[in-house]
Amino acid sequence: MTVNDVFDGSRLLTEAVQTLQANQIFLTVGDDFEQYARIVSEGRTEQPLGPPFDPEKQFLPSSRGIWVAGHNAQGQLVHTQAMRLLDLCDQTLARYMSARYGEFPPGGVDIDMDGSWFRAGPGAKRITGRACYHGEMWVRADPVYRGRGLIDYLARFAFLTAMLHWQPDFVFGFMLRSIARRGLAEREGYMHCDPYCLSWKIEGRNEPMDCNMVWMDLEDIRHVMHVPLEQKVPVAA
Repeated sequence: MTVNDVFDGSRLLTEAVQTLQANQIFLTVGDDFEQYARIVSEGRTEQPLGPPFDPEKQFLPSSRGIWVAGHNAQGQLVHTQAMRLLDLCDQTLARYMSARYGEFPPGGVDIDMDGSWFRAGPGAKRITGRACYHGEMWVRADPVYRGRGLIDYLARFAFLTAMLHWQPDFVFGFMLRSIARRGLAEREGYMHCDPYCLSWKIEGRNEPMDCNMVWMDLEDIRHVMHVPLEQKVPVAA
């Protein structure tokens, strides 16, 4: 990472924080996932904590995990996201996920693993080294926070934090195809997508949860962080 990355990243991170504060989202960042689990349990009851970031199911040392929580001025939880650093060394993400995709299911549903699968796309076969898994993205269902372009700033905050803290070779995540195809992947800033690479069979449901894998490398992050973000509506009063 260059000195320009540090300077520009710090400046843009500050700008994202200021924009979010102006729109009544005040961010807290941490690496204690016991604390994060309590925050989610108390403030995000409609979406339970996902197993990839559950300290009872995963080993999450402080050096390998970051969570972000956003509260409004009244102290209500309105946003979450989290990241984990995977050191793949010379192993590809395709090989890693083929053996361990069962550790990355969605929260709050019972998974039928016999009917679930992961099929590596071109991106997963290319990703290696230090890979940052990005998940837990949630924004409270309130027009004050949704549909106003704030997800762009929230995702940028995560990418810049990961870049400055870990200097990862890649960032990746899984996104429901129905959501990704409506433009969320682009709004978050992801530049690449492996479509239809992961499917979860949910017990008691006929339709599976089909997912795309979205990803970027460090050069992509350097590019995306300089892309202007459109402010869709005036800043909240």
